[in-house]
Amino acid sequence: MSKITNTIFAIMLVGAFPALSAYTWSNTPHYTQENAVTLAMQFLHNMPTYAFDGMADTVQVINVEPLRMLNTWEVTIEFTSSHGGYGDRTGQMVTMALTNHHTKIVVSTGQIIRATTDEVYDEVNGTMIPHDDTNQEDAQAIMLEFLKNAPTFAFDGITESIKIIDVAVAESYPVQYLFTVTFDCKNAGYGDRTGMMLAQVITPHEATIIVSDGQVKSAILDNKWDELKQIQIEDDSFLTPEAARDSIIGYILTTYPQLSRVQLPDQWVFEDLTPEGLLGSSTFCYSGMGWTITVKFNIVLEPVYTVNVKYDGDEEFTWEGTVDQSLTISETSTSLEPLTTIVTVEDARDLAIKYACENLKELKDATIPTEWVSEDLTPQDILGYSKTRFTSGDWTVDVAGPVVWHPTYSVDIVYNGEPSFTWSCTVQPTGEIII
Repeated sequence: MSKITNTIFAIMLVGAFPALSAYTWSNTPHYTQENAVTLAMQFLHNMPTYAFDGMADTVQVINVEPLRMLNTWEVTIEFTSSHGGYGDRTGQMVTMALTNHHTKIVVSTGQIIRATTDEVYDEVNGTMIPHDDTNQEDAQAIMLEFLKNAPTFAFDGITESIKIIDVAVAESYPVQYLFTVTFDCKNAGYGDRTGMMLAQVITPHEATIIVSDGQVKSAILDNKWDELKQIQIEDDSFLTPEAARDSIIGYILTTYPQLSRVQLPDQWVFEDLTPEGLLGSSTFCYSGMGWTITVKFNIVLEPVYTVNVKYDGDEEFTWEGTVDQSLTISETSTSLEPLTTIVTVEDARDLAIKYACENLKELKDATIPTEWVSEDLTPQDILGYSKTRFTSGDWTVDVAGPVVWHPTYSVDIVYNGEPSFTWSCTVQPTGEIII
């Protein structure tokens, strides 16, 4: 069952319970372990860390233990979040990485009296539990020790191949370090492969490992394998909100070439704008470097995303449209004006000559040809590049550029009339002439 389907099922499951206080079970004096688990599950779905980005299909009760107090149980629940951190992280810079959590919820006589996640976050009070921070040097040592002793690398990893390619530090308490590490193994596969038929080929891997409070909190290999749980990660078959955002940005930048110089943020600031208590739909916001993008969607198996884009940089504009699971984009409104797209070398030639005759006094009396003879001057064995020479009477025009959808052309003009004249320019995909 897909993650979306499981999310819907989880919502239906919570909605099926009788209306309950988050902290009070009922007036009945008969408290049972089953009731304690039900109340703990209901609390989990509403507690800050899970409510922000918990993944419904990862929730699992892994232990229920009666305590010495009468009618009291500790329920341990495991789940995965799609970002790093704890509590309500709305408006914060968050680490985009699958993060495994363990929450221990103590239920006593129908009340939640304590709930902690990973022994570092108090879910009842919404505060971090005091711990000693790990510095980056120690965190790196912990990460490397874990990697080398974990089943995948321990089986056939090549020590000298280990390379730390990135370290991100999350502004949280305790501090979280996200290491991106590459390494090679002598055989394909993951985990302890003893006794398996293996492809004996050097296999590169990329690991994303989170270290916090002196412990490895998450370890994902190639976005496919959970090294802590030793299980395969199911591949999402549906378009995520982040993928919808990126596909819309790609569409805008290629459809409106005047935006070719607009920059994108290296990292987006995420904010969940879904109204509190609203079930069945979500609104996410991504911002950075003048961009503000909201993505709205219903919690269904194959959501269609409604995307609103606002850019407040040098080229201010707005855009609205939709994208479905097949990446079909429909534009409903935009403040952008379609500009000329240079498709052929002939377009570049004509625009350059027109500009030169209108703006250069040496060519003010020259006659623009209506017919040309063309010659392909592209060097042999050169791919992705073309050069064409056009001649007509006193004119010789060379147009060269990359073979892409929106090329920028270099144009060299030689005029052998009276007076003789040479001139060069660049023709942008928008039709703009740059001297």
